[in-house]
Amino acid sequence: MKLQKACIGVLAVACVAGASACGSSSGNGNSSSTSPAANASAAAATSSGVTAAKSAVAAALTEPTQIPETTPLPRAPKKGTKVIFLTCSAAACSLLNPGFTAAAKALGWDPTVITYNSATPGAAVQQAINEGYKYIATTSITLDTITPQVQEMKAKGIAFFEAYTSDTPEFAKNGLYGDAQNAQGDVKTGGLMADWLIANSDGKANVVYVDISLYPSLVGQGQGASAEFTKLCPSCKFATLPVSVTQLGAGQVPSAIVTYLQSHPSVNYLYLSFQDLDAGVYAAMRTAGLTSRVKIVGTEAEATQLHEVVNGQETMWSILPEPYVMWEVVDWMARQSEGLLTPAALAADDSGVDFIVDTPKAAQAQLTADGGNWPGPVNYAAQFEKLWHVGS
Repeated sequence: MKLQKACIGVLAVACVAGASACGSSSGNGNSSSTSPAANASAAAATSSGVTAAKSAVAAALTEPTQIPETTPLPRAPKKGTKVIFLTCSAAACSLLNPGFTAAAKALGWDPTVITYNSATPGAAVQQAINEGYKYIATTSITLDTITPQVQEMKAKGIAFFEAYTSDTPEFAKNGLYGDAQNAQGDVKTGGLMADWLIANSDGKANVVYVDISLYPSLVGQGQGASAEFTKLCPSCKFATLPVSVTQLGAGQVPSAIVTYLQSHPSVNYLYLSFQDLDAGVYAAMRTAGLTSRVKIVGTEAEATQLHEVVNGQETMWSILPEPYVMWEVVDWMARQSEGLLTPAALAADDSGVDFIVDTPKAAQAQLTADGGNWPGPVNYAAQFEKLWHVGS
């Protein structure tokens, strides 16, 4: 998710990847001292879990065609409203910008996009407040980093929206009116990834999850995966390898992964929490002779990852529709402008849509259709416009 994790201008200190102490694990899988009856019971539970996981995966292999929100507005919102989106400086965040602009223009609104400094997000929010924006959207800016601005927005009745954070919208109470791809979405993503790993391994997955613990969204994704393994495949193993933003920026992630895999020879799946962690990983693993033993999977694929699936270098990636995410946020703004934004309206789509690609054919289809950047469910823009009573 192009969330806080993507804003790599922030430096964080994490344990040095590669040391086995950096990994935390869940799952048991060590049954040598258990009774035959207990082993049989565990095997039955795993078999049932594999069946459930395969069912969940099957539903996510087909590209969605319907946006989750289906309730139309009573009328088209008033034209000319000024709205602003504060985007982080990472390339991944830039994928959100066109969606915000297109959605706002579809409403006849006046959108602005500015890039904020990750070290001083409050300055950008303050700028938006000072310039009179009634609706402000951001990615990866949490409420606790902009406390003075939150208080001012509450006092002035400005509706603040986030994407890719773990904050909980409480409307006028805390000043947050919506959070797209929220913490629930992170957990859901992790659960779906675990389902695929359980199904693909037939209940024999031994997984290392690579994340940056600075970012709550990635931690939440890992927690979602861990919980699903505990529920459906207690004999599977799941460990976390944290790396730092500094390591990512210095290109040190591939070597950290190789070191970990060499010291954990039973791991058979490498699970990357987002696409930026993928750079150079396959080449490093191939040089170390690890690619025949360990399958590479991850979330938020872009063209590079899809090409690797096509070439047989990597096995599965989930796809996140960045343009759609911002249409979702603008939909909330439109509902707020009509006094109709409610927790139920947020719940319809705040955790996103699920779609995974795990064959070269499916990956090539995405590259051919969208160049590797899936925009969202089929005709999603027209579906939103119909709800808003705008467009053709």
